[in-house]
Amino acid sequence: KLEKKQVNNEAKSERINCRVYPDEHAFVTYWKDEFDMSMTEFLMESARHYVKWRCQDYDLPTAEIQRLNQMIDAVQSLTANQERLTQVVTSGFDSMIGIMRGDNYLVDEDKGGL
Repeated sequence: KLEKKQVNNEAKSERINCRVYPDEHAFVTYWKDEFDMSMTEFLMESARHYVKWRCQDYDLPTAEIQRLNQMIDAVQSLTANQERLTQVVTSGFDSMIGIMRGDNYLVDEDKGGL
């Protein structure tokens, strides 16, 4: 006796038809063979990858992360150098103004007389 196999309707797949130019078909065929995938697997994986890329939901490769960290460190170093340079220039001008002004004319020594 053969038992009747129950079919789960939710597990059935749906068909999608599309037309592509011959060069696009060759492109997809080449890459699905390179990745050892069926046409359906390759197209679905490609669609998922594209959606993640558009949503910027992807992991950065190590080299990109290292370069990004290097650029962030460079910007932070430039910011610190600029702050120190500003402080040096400001204190330098304050010193020069103090030297050029000489004694303060507003403050005379008190000689005790009116």
